[in-house]
Amino acid sequence: MTAQAPVDRIERELRLLKIYAVGSSLILLILLISAFMPAHQQSQQFDVVRARRVEIVNDDGRYALVLAGRGRLPGPTFEGREYPQELSGGRVQGSGMIFFNERGDEVGGLTYRGQLAGNSYRASGGVTFDQFRQDQVVSVQYQDDGTNRRAGLAVWDRSTDLSLGELLEVLDARSRATGEARDSIERVIQSLRGRAGGADRVFLGSANRTATLLLRDTQGRPRVRLYVDSADVARLEFLDTAGAVVHAFPQ
Repeated sequence: MTAQAPVDRIERELRLLKIYAVGSSLILLILLISAFMPAHQQSQQFDVVRARRVEIVNDDGRYALVLAGRGRLPGPTFEGREYPQELSGGRVQGSGMIFFNERGDEVGGLTYRGQLAGNSYRASGGVTFDQFRQDQVVSVQYQDDGTNRRAGLAVWDRSTDLSLGELLEVLDARSRATGEARDSIERVIQSLRGRAGGADRVFLGSANRTATLLLRDTQGRPRVRLYVDSADVARLEFLDTAGAVVHAFPQ
């Protein structure tokens, strides 16, 4: 072996080290650029995304949209504060998505569920939109327990001088109270619900094979009913405040 051989080997190893150093530096540089790249320039494409919950947020971190599987929907949310799921009925078991405005208020959503119950089943679904700082005012809904089935468009009136946040606060307090304190809070809730309005005004759809247009007054009392029943009989009825039919076509 000549003296030149070790020198050649050392030169080759140095060249390899230089190539490795340059390559590593380039990779690090690319990673750094990607990390500090503006968010709107960072985009990736996926064929399939699997997640139990996906949160879309605004620049201030507040929710804009939440998509979630069973039991993972957020609780009722008002001005950025999230209340317990239990204050919103079927949301505990439902799946779907919830919409939010810029203030952090929940403003509607799409929810659905369906499961067997003994020899029958329970299923529901709906898309709702809420009045500003209030509860839902329009909904396309479906409810079915294997015996009673209802599907259609519903419209409500809501108060303009009471926010949903006030009602959520006392509902949350009631869930933690016991005894006389709970009874006292219950009276406050009834008073607030009276102020909140919430009268059903319109239903257009089908209930137990009867196609119906039902119009109610500001107190939620049925006043006009147009329907075609399961025997294909058509009828238009006008009702008084006590629910008695005062005019009908045909007689």
